[in-house]
Amino acid sequence: MSGTVKFTGRKAHPTPSLGLWVGGVRRLFPEPLPWGLMAPLPLALCPAPHCRTARPTAMTSAGISSSTWPTWARSLTEALSRFGPTGCWTSLRPGGWSGRACATTSPTWIGTWTFSGRTSSSQVSCHIALVPLASPSLLGRVLLGPPGCPLGAASVPAWLHQAGERWDATLVAAGFELMGSPSGRFTNFEDKQQVFEWRNLVSLLARRYIGRYGLEHVSKWNFETWNEPDHHDFDNVSMTLQGFLNYYDACSEGLRAASPALRLGGPGDAFHAPPRSPLCWGLLGHCNNGSNFFTGEVGVRLDYIALHKKGAGSSIFILEQEAAVVQQIQRLFPKFADTPIYNDEADPLVGWSLPQPWRADVTYAAMVVKVVAQHQNLLLANTSSAVRYALLSNDNAFLSYHPHQFSQRTLTARFQVNDTRPPHVQLLRKPVLTAMALLALLDGEQLWAEVSRGGTVLDSNHTVGVLASVHRPTGPADAWRATVLVYGSDDTRAHANRTVPLILSLHGVPPGPEVVFVELYVDNWLCNPYGEWRRLGMPVFPSAAQFRRMREAEDPAAVKPRSFPSSGRLTLRPPLALPSLLLVHVCARPEEPPGQVTRLRALPLTRGQLLLVWSDERVGSKCLWTYEIQFCPEGGVFAPISRKPSTFNLFVFSPDTAVVSGSYRVCAVDYWARPGPFSSPMRYLEAPAS
Repeated sequence: MSGTVKFTGRKAHPTPSLGLWVGGVRRLFPEPLPWGLMAPLPLALCPAPHCRTARPTAMTSAGISSSTWPTWARSLTEALSRFGPTGCWTSLRPGGWSGRACATTSPTWIGTWTFSGRTSSSQVSCHIALVPLASPSLLGRVLLGPPGCPLGAASVPAWLHQAGERWDATLVAAGFELMGSPSGRFTNFEDKQQVFEWRNLVSLLARRYIGRYGLEHVSKWNFETWNEPDHHDFDNVSMTLQGFLNYYDACSEGLRAASPALRLGGPGDAFHAPPRSPLCWGLLGHCNNGSNFFTGEVGVRLDYIALHKKGAGSSIFILEQEAAVVQQIQRLFPKFADTPIYNDEADPLVGWSLPQPWRADVTYAAMVVKVVAQHQNLLLANTSSAVRYALLSNDNAFLSYHPHQFSQRTLTARFQVNDTRPPHVQLLRKPVLTAMALLALLDGEQLWAEVSRGGTVLDSNHTVGVLASVHRPTGPADAWRATVLVYGSDDTRAHANRTVPLILSLHGVPPGPEVVFVELYVDNWLCNPYGEWRRLGMPVFPSAAQFRRMREAEDPAAVKPRSFPSSGRLTLRPPLALPSLLLVHVCARPEEPPGQVTRLRALPLTRGQLLLVWSDERVGSKCLWTYEIQFCPEGGVFAPISRKPSTFNLFVFSPDTAVVSGSYRVCAVDYWARPGPFSSPMRYLEAPAS
């Protein structure tokens, strides 16, 4: 194949064009577009045509993170290591442990992460019921463990608050579903007394979080109705259509009483064509011209419309269903033509626990990127689109279970290791989470594209596609950069022996100080922990050495930074496997080296192994090559820990010697081999064997 891809900057900035040739695919960018939604996913992400910025994964507003292990995931991992062998949670429901779409035999933390909003980089949306706690002041959305798990009610709020206190720094916005029946108190929302009590509970809940995290932060959260109401999983609450509308009004007025700045949407369901999905369509009718239960006013606020449309194994089918639903909504309720649309469960396939081989490897990762590109190009960057698309995310923040550690709809592979004393849990990063790290490097202005083959313009429903962006500096720690992300994806199908020949040509890169480029590549040969697990014989309880081998395959294959040609032109000829991802990152050298790593902490996994996590909120650069981690054993000196370059701010230290007691420090290293200041040293002493 042969073809051309061109990227052109915003007209207001007379910079040279940036061209890209991608094996047979031609993309033309006559007009730049700001990043809008970038989300499947990912961490998640707003619509054009105005300059709305959105970045996938948990990055700071300063664009710090080229490392994108989200804060909530780090917090979850910390909780796993602290709170016992099961290391997983589900909703607490009357009569037993069960979670929406969650097998009771394998309790699971249920959540969704998205990227959304003008400046927020991500949303975490947890499907968790309200539960009774020791103190009424602690009523809220919390996580509890299954029977036998030492995670108690008093422990969970502390974990939740620790996570929440990090949200503000990382701009992680919560998706907060108002659902559940604390202590079984709520049974029927046609009971007026219960409707008033629910309003008061919601108001107290919102005021509590405003008091803890501040209105500026909580106002960025997306409060949402009961998850998938037409599935009728109401925790023993009798929920008629009228009861559901009363419940919605109570949610709305409860939030409004706490602050008019809080937003509420729903219903978060499939919106099948009428007469199916009666609660979905009934809610829209109620908000359009119904009577408010509390005020009697006609019409109730609906700040966004949330729907769930999944792909049945097809990437483009997600978008096609969304378009059909929005068209019907706008036909039936013209009032909602400008209401933001969220698809906060836009997964390629229903059934999170259904094992699928393609969910285990790069096939899933490349498909997620493809879905992002389709939404970005066909909806957000399309000025003729009538859809005010605002957020798209995947419902994939589950924890897998044996024997399907890799093949369920999860971001990580969870191993319950029972041959240690005590048993412990280990998580491996799947390629889909690594793909979100690559998406995080796209920021600033999107560069518009057309795809052609043999002179024929192609749409986004093909196996090769491109997303690109350009960023202009905002301070001395910042510099010009461009990102090109190429995906090869045939949806859920993998082709082990098929590659697409590429000619990747970049031109028009502006002159600058020490401009370099880095290539990052992900495919099933080089970056596939699942493949390594299979080659190891699929051990149920991997050894420390086997875990190390699998973790060697977590990060993209990286080519060391190289000088960009002074001519401003670069041509690469990499073969593109199906599936695979290729990212080319071009950076001019900032005046300053990276900032300091902060909040370094260690969490024990098992004897001789620990988890190091740190914050990058002060690092201030996205042109990072790696984090250098140094270890000083008791009575020794600091020396670097040998490892592959990685910009994820999480590292499992599992030395052959099993000696982990000592001091640690971490610094960021940029593409020009300039280290930033080390973090403050952190001392860790392993508890003696019992």
